[in-house]
Amino acid sequence: MDQRLSKWEPTLSRWWKCDLQVATPREPRFKGPDADWHLDTEAGRQKAADRYMQAAAAAGLDALVLADHNSVGWVDIMVEAGQRNGVVVFPGFEVTTASGSDGAHLVIFGDPARSADDLRPLLHGPCGFSTDHPPFEPGRPDNPAPSPNTLPQILDKLPDEFLAIAPHVFTDNGLASGNTIEGSLRWKALHHDRLGAVDVGDGADLADASSFRARFIRRELKNFPCLKTLPFVSTSDAYSLDELGSHYTWIRMAKPTLEGIRQAFLDYDARIICDWDERYRDGHQTPNNVTHAWVEKITVTGSVTGSRPVTVALDQHLTVLIGGRGAGKSTMVNALRSLYGDAAGLPSQARQEAEQFERAIFADATLSTTHHLPHSGEIQTASWTANTGSRTEHGGEDTPTDFRMRVISQKELFERAANSPDNPHATSRNLLVLVDDALAAANPGTGTRDDFEAQLDEARSTWVGAARKLEAERAAVAQRPQIRQRVAELARQVAAFDDEASQLRRARNDQRLAEAQWFDSAVQEIELAIDALVTRADEVLPAPGALPVTDSVSVAAPADFGDLAGQLNTVRAKLRADVKAATETAARSLTVASEQRTSSEWQAQVVAAADDSEAYLQELSALGLDPAAYEQVRDQLHQQTRALADLDRRSEQVPSLETATNTAWQALEQLHEQRHERRETLLAEIAQRSGILRFTLQPATDTSSWTVKVRELLGLRSDGFLEDVPTLAEWLWARVAEHDDRVQLWREACVTGDFGEIARQVPLRAVWATRLRGLDPLVRTRLAAEIADETVTMEFRRDTSDQAEQWVPLTAGSPGQRSAAMLSFVLHHGTEPLVLDQPEDDLDTEWITQLIVTQLRSSRWTRQLVVVTHNANIPVNADAERVVVLENKGDGVRVRTTRTSDSGTVEHCGALEDKHVRADIQTIMEGGVEAFVRRERRYNNELNTYRAALQSPRT
Repeated sequence: MDQRLSKWEPTLSRWWKCDLQVATPREPRFKGPDADWHLDTEAGRQKAADRYMQAAAAAGLDALVLADHNSVGWVDIMVEAGQRNGVVVFPGFEVTTASGSDGAHLVIFGDPARSADDLRPLLHGPCGFSTDHPPFEPGRPDNPAPSPNTLPQILDKLPDEFLAIAPHVFTDNGLASGNTIEGSLRWKALHHDRLGAVDVGDGADLADASSFRARFIRRELKNFPCLKTLPFVSTSDAYSLDELGSHYTWIRMAKPTLEGIRQAFLDYDARIICDWDERYRDGHQTPNNVTHAWVEKITVTGSVTGSRPVTVALDQHLTVLIGGRGAGKSTMVNALRSLYGDAAGLPSQARQEAEQFERAIFADATLSTTHHLPHSGEIQTASWTANTGSRTEHGGEDTPTDFRMRVISQKELFERAANSPDNPHATSRNLLVLVDDALAAANPGTGTRDDFEAQLDEARSTWVGAARKLEAERAAVAQRPQIRQRVAELARQVAAFDDEASQLRRARNDQRLAEAQWFDSAVQEIELAIDALVTRADEVLPAPGALPVTDSVSVAAPADFGDLAGQLNTVRAKLRADVKAATETAARSLTVASEQRTSSEWQAQVVAAADDSEAYLQELSALGLDPAAYEQVRDQLHQQTRALADLDRRSEQVPSLETATNTAWQALEQLHEQRHERRETLLAEIAQRSGILRFTLQPATDTSSWTVKVRELLGLRSDGFLEDVPTLAEWLWARVAEHDDRVQLWREACVTGDFGEIARQVPLRAVWATRLRGLDPLVRTRLAAEIADETVTMEFRRDTSDQAEQWVPLTAGSPGQRSAAMLSFVLHHGTEPLVLDQPEDDLDTEWITQLIVTQLRSSRWTRQLVVVTHNANIPVNADAERVVVLENKGDGVRVRTTRTSDSGTVEHCGALEDKHVRADIQTIMEGGVEAFVRRERRYNNELNTYRAALQSPRT
């Protein structure tokens, strides 16, 4: 996705496609496109210049540097044509330095606002052309003459308002030709402070890896210290329209200006990309493609901003907020946290401070933002008030904001890394919160920490339900021997009432009556099944919905899609019809069977059996036997016989219940294992990327959190069982060989309520064991489903004088070491927008440069970064795309502004080429220019030594 903004468009840095060496149609060697290339009239020259710029624009070029040899005659006409056609033109020229070992080409150019009149003095001044040394050979006016001055002389005299680059440096007239580089003048020119950049050609073509050119491009030549800082560019040296942009350089600037290019040359690694860079060589992507999520702007309205709202624009890459104390930097950080952060996941003190700030400062505030989703670049707006919380509007709906931004303060990191005497696993818990948040942000499908807890709760409930059902069935089935004995006893009692003939008579009657009872039950079951099938058919086979249609012919489905869809609808309709027909047939068949029963011989026997059973009871009464007692014993026998049959059936189901319970437990364990694997993968990536961190992840060892959850489940008083729960936790989750056996024993005890064996292995107090046994079975079983979370140990590598690796646990480091390790942890993972609030606190300048600056420069390619700082190294050495200067002069937070000559205002926002931004950095962060210069004077000896080293050839 190319850089896209909403309708509100501030001036943001972007990458400009620049060709830094092109010849104009004035050059004798320039090849015109056709016969109407008329350069002898003003109209013809303007037409040619317009066609030139149109060709440049068609090649995708944003800016050009003019490089006619020793001439600026076409500068003005080309600049004007560029303005008409949307191409920025830097006026310049190309000069050949003095012949001999120093002969080489140089391109000199100025700001687009410069004219030919501004450049002509350069030809006669630094370049030394005069009547005695004309710029073109006498008698051959089309042939440029070499400058009488050496290249170092030209660079020495070049005013600061102009820049110089050395084109095609590896050719014979290039500055770094392998055949001529031994000349000290060329070596000095390469190391000259005023040489801005060199064109090394196709830097990807390094067929001979050991050649001078290859080692030069890889910056491996130790006798060329300039290679550490010398920018490489790519130019077309175009002499025809079709050559324009054949080679080019991407340069990051707010807009194409000389100061923008100067800043790019000073930090080539962050601001210059040649066309041969492997990331963009195929042309499918450009540096302006942004695929990560980013926040475009934030607006704060309320008493904190005084009488007017304040809007701060943020760059897609690195934005730095600066300002004096009380300027409003914390206001912006907390506003972003309220909109996108998760204060609930903060450590306790940081959470309290964030909530207190929100209540005190944002009570009447309205916060709003515009953000871009990853990959698609879809633009959404979010807003926050104290009453509504954070809401996002998209698709015409207003829903809770789920856009992710991580907001980190140094205080928070310090608290996360601090030891806690009350909770030895607090640091681990705090680290895992960050890990889980990062996993959720990187893989939205995995859900947040709350989503995972919901999954765990569902898995726990499934297992608890299965375990309770299995336990109930086992308890019931265990009664079978007792009931079997009772059936035998009752059968003997019934037999005592009857002789052999009576027993046969009674057995025949009982058989017929049992058959009738079965028949009635079967009829009822079939009737219920028919009703259920009819209802379910309507539910699972509803009428087909309308086919998807589109107005766009280009995306319409082929004609055969309608045929295939029709086949599916036919299958659906036939299936509904078949179900309906089958149920109607079954209902008719059931009616027929019921009608046939009434006239069947079997039904006659059933009626006779019922009558004979009643007669039998009357006969017993006539004989003086108690029919009621007989009937009671028979009823008990029937009940116990049915109960025994039911238990036999349930006994057969126990194995499947055991399988279901084990499967549910495995699903619960699998959730923990999957999270462990995701965490382990992320931590391994962080360790690999940082190079100074390593991690150890131990499953099921966070006894502190387990203890807290168990106390919550049991509803224990704050002073109850203070030692008993931790003692049980330490025994249960100890990493010993018997660990799995202990967990299994605990699980069985919680299900059955028998804690005898655990009491023999763990010194449980009697009152604690009694409390466990007396729990509600559901609560007790739920205890077994609470698995301790894992713990993570983070170590950082401490450099030692003997080069031996020394790894130190995070909690054993000094405050500065812990802060550095935590920052490294945060900076080396994730792609969601990241806000860092004063990351330099507790760090010395060396750590700021080596850790923060280095990682900011790297991470800006894959995520948006917003940094609040008081340290100049961060905006300057990290080369922020956008610096925003905030202030509060008593009337509320605002962006600092300066009045312009036309009575307008300009905000102090932008990259380092913005003069207001540079002045504010010097004033706010360096103590002013005078203080900066005074420090430089104090470092004078070291600086002089450094400069002298750069000006001396090395062998």
